[in-house]
Amino acid sequence: MSVSHVGLRVRDIETSKKFYEAIGFTEAKRLTLPDKIAGGLLGLDPPIGFEAAYLEKDGFVLQLLTFGGYPAPEEPERSMVNSGLTHLSLAVDDVSAVRDAVRDAGGVIVSDGGYACLVRDPEGQLIELIHTSVRPVAPT
Repeated sequence: MSVSHVGLRVRDIETSKKFYEAIGFTEAKRLTLPDKIAGGLLGLDPPIGFEAAYLEKDGFVLQLLTFGGYPAPEEPERSMVNSGLTHLSLAVDDVSAVRDAVRDAGGVIVSDGGYACLVRDPEGQLIELIHTSVRPVAPT
């Protein structure tokens, strides 16, 4: 088994895509599904307005998705102590360079610890940037 992708609901695909491209991702695919197909797959009632951009970096695929028929509600920012998925962790060779790219692309620096830092993307998603030399588990 392998991970296919991680899906991240966003309000604006283009804004989020520009942010993730600034930190090294590239767009691999764009997908728009008709409501009939999206409804059957996702268990949603029309109108759905499903659109996704699949971004890739070093074999990892991040799906940015939006639903034109289901406006995203205003929600409080998630923290590390919330239940469920708390953050996306990205191993990088130069934490300070990627941290600067995050800031330049509209992200927010939450904490900075040298070999690792926490940031938020423009949608508020928490992201850990960790130096490749100190990540807890390296891919095999």
